Amino acid sequence: MKMIVEAALAVGLVSLLAACPPPEETTPDAGSGMVEATFTSLYGDYFGNCKQCHAPGAPGRTSDIETTLDFSSKATAYTTIKTGMAAGLTGNKTMCNGVPFLGTTPAKSLLLAVIDQPTRQAIDLSPQYPGCDIDTITDGTVKVGKQPSTAFLAALKTWITNGALNN
Repeated sequence: MKMIVEAALAVGLVSLLAACPPPEETTPDAGSGMVEATFTSLYGDYFGNCKQCHAPGAPGRTSDIETTLDFSSKATAYTTIKTGMAAGLTGNKTMCNGVPFLGTTPAKSLLLAVIDQPTRQAIDLSPQYPGCDIDTITDGTVKVGKQPSTAFLAALKTWITNGALNN
């Protein structure tokens, strides 16, 4: 009986892994392990995964999710990141409503704080948004299912520092 259960679990695990889509080979860094400080590379490497929750009708979308981000395509993701502000947050997260996703520096960028714990711990949005801090910023990596790579975080910081261009 134990062998049957173990075999069933093994088949189930293989089936589950087989259902996961492979990395898109069209992304600039697919397979190379390299992430460039361009929005195309950032979207292909990590941000494209965010559309599972942050897109109209997305399967992971819940009633308490941030409502203005739209990662359904690279173009809509760029526009909402570059020009948008957090909205629709509930509970203790309401203190972050109205905060722009991109700040003047990586250390003041809500977008980075959501996916990078050191940034989240050190963020200071005073005097404009003093209540949006480590206690109110959600860890978005839990929902995506993976931490961004060190290379991705470095590229994202450089992209923000360089003006967050649509490249």
